[in-house]
Amino acid sequence: MPYKRLILSGFLSSIILFSTSVLAEEDSSFLFKGFDFSSKEPLSEEPPPIEIINNSFNDLYPLFCKYSTLTNSQKEESWQIYKGKYVRWQGVVTYKDIGKNNRQRVGIRHKVGTNVELIFDDDKKDIVKMINRGNSITYTGELSLLFNRNLLFKLEDANIETINDVSVAELKKALEDKTALSLKPSQATDASPESESKDSTEGKTDTSFDDLNKIFGKDSSLTDTQKEEQWDNYKGKDITWQGVVTYKGVGTNDWKRIGISHKAGTNAELIFDDDKKDIIKMVNNGDSITYTGKLAKLIGRNLLCSIVHVDIKKIGDKIIGKEGKTTLKTSDSELPSGTDIANRMINEVEITMNESMAPDVIKEDDIKITKTSEGFVDISFEELNKTFGKENRMTESQKDKLWKKYRGKYVRWTGQVVSRGLGRVSGLRMGIRHKEGTDIELSLDVKMKDTVLQTKAGDTVTYTGKLVNRRGVLLPYKLEDGKIENIEEAQLAAEQD
Repeated sequence: MPYKRLILSGFLSSIILFSTSVLAEEDSSFLFKGFDFSSKEPLSEEPPPIEIINNSFNDLYPLFCKYSTLTNSQKEESWQIYKGKYVRWQGVVTYKDIGKNNRQRVGIRHKVGTNVELIFDDDKKDIVKMINRGNSITYTGELSLLFNRNLLFKLEDANIETINDVSVAELKKALEDKTALSLKPSQATDASPESESKDSTEGKTDTSFDDLNKIFGKDSSLTDTQKEEQWDNYKGKDITWQGVVTYKGVGTNDWKRIGISHKAGTNAELIFDDDKKDIIKMVNNGDSITYTGKLAKLIGRNLLCSIVHVDIKKIGDKIIGKEGKTTLKTSDSELPSGTDIANRMINEVEITMNESMAPDVIKEDDIKITKTSEGFVDISFEELNKTFGKENRMTESQKDKLWKKYRGKYVRWTGQVVSRGLGRVSGLRMGIRHKEGTDIELSLDVKMKDTVLQTKAGDTVTYTGKLVNRRGVLLPYKLEDGKIENIEEAQLAAEQD
């Protein structure tokens, strides 16, 4: 009997289990109410915006600098909190360089020397071109690498927001406004196709001297790099300008050069071809001339540019003919009866130089180089700059000839620190001011790194070096084998946290 009851109990349990399964299959939706089993793929989300943390350079510096009280393992643990985060900092540019894969690298100073290296992607090349050493910039970037030295952080995906407290957008707009001068449409005419082919404006520009001076002159807001880039839009273009003669070349090798004033002083230097000697003889200092030529070299100061393949069209109101003869711009009715205008010539006059307008020419024989007992050339920066500086209006070829007397000689001078930095390619360098801006670029042995990088802008240094390159239009004198002998008012103690 018990056995039969057990069999019956098992049979009833099976029936109940089967019934439950059937019911579950018929109405199971209530078990998953609120769940969505759609077969569609989830929509891809846009990458989250870049999150910039509020920590300043000075916040992170005590944690990771070489004077930090943290151990290396503690530094590494703390670094993981910040690695990959974006920051917005402000610092001073110490160098620009192109590294591996043509990636733009820029060094930034926050305390002493270079403390941050920014890595820019290819699409930021135009922005990098806008900055120069010494510029104060606001930048962003991703903290990617930690160093345990003066160069502390490496930032990837860098971008620049302001340069010297002016937004990049404003600077770009100003640059576009100035560049627009080169894109001014020429005045349209109803000329026939034949006349258009004869009077093609290709290679010509209607830009006046004043237009060009606003873009490239000494009062321009563009950097030297931007000026050089924009000059490519004008170089080789034909111009027709009018100005006043300030000087004529001195000596047998410089007769081809004439200085021209458009505003004040000498603003353009004309360089004539060999077959224009007779025309040059007709010109005197103070003459107002109308001339044509091709824009050649940008100088970028009061003497703005040089112009080659020059021809003179008018001297005063006298028109220069094709054979170098001049005729008066006068109607036949104003001349005596029977006068032949074509034969009316101006007698060539003896050229008289006005000393106040002529370049201060120095001859090799006038240079007497003396040396100190230590082997340095006994000449100050100011004395040397009187010969090779931009105030001296000698021609470039004259200066090149005289520079041979000084190249390779050692000097000892005292000036103020403008910039300094250590580049992977450029090496250890210091910018020094004697008069204005950066007058000297001093190249030093990397062994002096600690001494050089501990100086700050404005410190007075006594230094020695070998003269290599003379001052150029935009570039300073270059000295190699430099040494720092003395630093005045420099804080050489360890940096304070």
